[in-house]
Amino acid sequence: MKPFVKWAGGKRQILSKIKNYINDAISEDTNCSFRYIEPFLGGGAVLFDLAPSKAIINDLNEDLINAYRIIASDRYEELISLLKKYKTNYDDDKDGTYYDTRQMDRAPEWSTKDPVERAARMIFLNKTCYNGLYRVNSRGEFNTPIGRYMNPTICDEATIRDAHNYLSKNNIIIMNESYEVVMTEAGDGDIVYIDPPYDYQDDDGFTKYQLQGFTFEDFRKLKETCDKAIDRRAIIILSNNATDKVIALFEEDPRYKISYFPEHISTLRNINSNGSGRKTGKEIIILGMPDGIPFPQANDINKVIDLAMLNEEDLKNKDKLLKDLNVNNERQIAYYLSALKFFGYINNKCQFTSSANLVRSNRETLEQDIISQLLNNKIFKKTLDNYLLNKRIDIETIAQDLIKIEKITSETTAMRRASTVRKWIEWLILKKGF
Repeated sequence: MKPFVKWAGGKRQILSKIKNYINDAISEDTNCSFRYIEPFLGGGAVLFDLAPSKAIINDLNEDLINAYRIIASDRYEELISLLKKYKTNYDDDKDGTYYDTRQMDRAPEWSTKDPVERAARMIFLNKTCYNGLYRVNSRGEFNTPIGRYMNPTICDEATIRDAHNYLSKNNIIIMNESYEVVMTEAGDGDIVYIDPPYDYQDDDGFTKYQLQGFTFEDFRKLKETCDKAIDRRAIIILSNNATDKVIALFEEDPRYKISYFPEHISTLRNINSNGSGRKTGKEIIILGMPDGIPFPQANDINKVIDLAMLNEEDLKNKDKLLKDLNVNNERQIAYYLSALKFFGYINNKCQFTSSANLVRSNRETLEQDIISQLLNNKIFKKTLDNYLLNKRIDIETIAQDLIKIEKITSETTAMRRASTVRKWIEWLILKKGF
């Protein structure tokens, strides 16, 4: 699917990079059951391309969100009809139709206009204004001049229908709130993609195109909000320009990884009518993850042991780890590294701890230490006791215990982690001969 509007700062040019990070943050056994949250939605390029079955999407722009809601509703056919009328009128009189339509929000009765009419106006202006730039004056009135297009697609009927089918047939919550309100929803296992207004070295970013503005102090507050979401075990993926200020804000926090490419990610910022005058920005993607994920999805305990027996420098060699662990992506490597953290064998810098070095002398000593730790863990001890009593391992019971004991709020996440508990218990039973 593609967006039904063009939006300044859209992600289509770096979409594959962002998708790689999102896909790496999703385990293979989720079957797309994760919940996706996007607080700064805009045109929704990432949303429509990823098409998650569960999502919370949000934008502070009331007109934009109204259009999403109409498309998701059973009134989308009315919207298509109105856009076709706009197309006819525009073909007859481009300037007159555009500026008469732009003036609508100056009228006293505008606030009571039918939502479908408001949505049609918004999409028409987006398709015909200068570069799709949504800009308002100090009174909140749309004031972008007309664009000079030969034949703009005012009514992209197929795209609107695709968007309707997706938004209406999946569990998609559409919000028109501040990002702070939306971020309070982010919790265990949620994937949060954040595309805030971009920072520039000269402080000349998208802030001037928003009525409310977005300063670097706002960016600091956004980071604090991300911190709290990570504390609730959400996964954060944030894209922005690679300015010194943005890098400094995140690079000293061990929970965030700033991804650098040979030239970062080069993209064209489409906010200038003159192609030669458009800025080429250097972008980065920041991945924020909670520390010490309990019972990480590293189901093969023998691979955990193999990892613990490696040399320390090998832990940082991604190509070697992909081969040695026989996994498909770096996210799966992260699961096994998290398992080493779970057992207290490595720190956040991927360095072996002193306790690890005491037991890494040989494989049998390492196995005995893992067995001892599992037997002293409430979840594993309870699961083993249930097995000894009933001779069966019930994954749903494990999941409920995780929800009660570990305070995991997502049933899907609990089931995924319960799978790890079951695999590790099966290994323990085999080793101990129960």
